[in-house]
Amino acid sequence: MDEKPKHEFGGPWTEIKLDAISEYLHFYQNALKNRGFETWYVDAFAGTGERHTKVVKGGIFDDGPVEEIEAVLAGSAKRALDVRPPFEHYWFSEQRPTRVKVLESLRDDYGSDIVVRQGDANEQLRLLFSSPPWTNHRHSWKQRAVVFLDPYGMSVGFETLGMLAATKRTDVWYLFPRKAVIQQLANKASGIDDGKRASLTRIFGCDDWEERFYKAQPAQHSLFNEPVTSEQIRMATGDEIAAFARERFGGIFAYVSSPIPLLINGREFFELYCFSNNPPAIDLIKRGVDHVVKKYTPASHRRSAL
Repeated sequence: MDEKPKHEFGGPWTEIKLDAISEYLHFYQNALKNRGFETWYVDAFAGTGERHTKVVKGGIFDDGPVEEIEAVLAGSAKRALDVRPPFEHYWFSEQRPTRVKVLESLRDDYGSDIVVRQGDANEQLRLLFSSPPWTNHRHSWKQRAVVFLDPYGMSVGFETLGMLAATKRTDVWYLFPRKAVIQQLANKASGIDDGKRASLTRIFGCDDWEERFYKAQPAQHSLFNEPVTSEQIRMATGDEIAAFARERFGGIFAYVSSPIPLLINGREFFELYCFSNNPPAIDLIKRGVDHVVKKYTPASHRRSAL
C-alpha cells in the first residue's frame, strides 16, 4: 500500500489510558480462557492502530545529545492484537477511508480474524450487536466482548451505551470527555445554542440536565426601576457535572467503576470508566478493574506534573 497516513494525537496521558486498557485485556483473556466463550475485542474509534508522537531522546542517562524525534507507538488496536491469549475476533471501526486501509492491512501482519467497518461508530456498533452471532444465532450465548470507546469529542451517544448495556455480555471501557462536556455548558443557559443543547442531551441521554445544572437568579431592577429579566445561571461545578454523568451511567449498567482521571497540565480532561451489565460476572470484573484503577490513577497525576 502507499505510505501509511500519520495519526498524531495524545500525550503522556494517552499512554496511561492505553496501558490501563491493555492490562485489563490481559486480565480478561486469562480469566475467560477455557470457559467456552468466544471473546471479541471491539474498538469503535480505532484510528490506524498506532500513533505518531514526538519524544525526547538523549541526555546524561542516554549518553547522547538531547533531541526530539518522531516515534511510532502502538495504539489500542495493535496493543489488543498483542494480548495473549488472543481474542477470537477483532472488530474495528473508523470513519476515514485512509485509516480503514491501514487497519485492514493488520490482517496480513497478525493473521487474526479482523473485521474493519467504515462509518459512524454508533451506527456500526448497533449493526454489530444486532446481527449474528450476537443475536439470532445458536451460539449467541457464547459471545463476550470488551468494547473500547475512545471517541472524537462527544461523539458517543447515550443510546449506544444503552444498547451495549442491553447485551449483558460486554465490558465497556469508555473515555468520557469531561472537559469537552463542561465547555459546552455556558455560565448562562441563554449562552447554550440549539446545537450544543442537542449534543449535551445526546451524551447524557436526557434533557433534565439543564434544570440540574442551572438555577434562576432573582430578578433585579435597574437604576431607573425597570425590571430586569432573571437569568438561569450555571451553579453546578465540574465535579457535580461528572457526578451527574456517573448517575446516568448507573441507570443502565449494574456496575460502574471509579474513573481513572486523565489529566493534562494538572486539569482533568477525561475520565476512563469500565461498565458492565452482567451481574454474575461483576465480582470478577471488579477484581480486575479495581487493580487497574488503583495502579493508573496515581500514574495519571505523576505524568501530568511532568
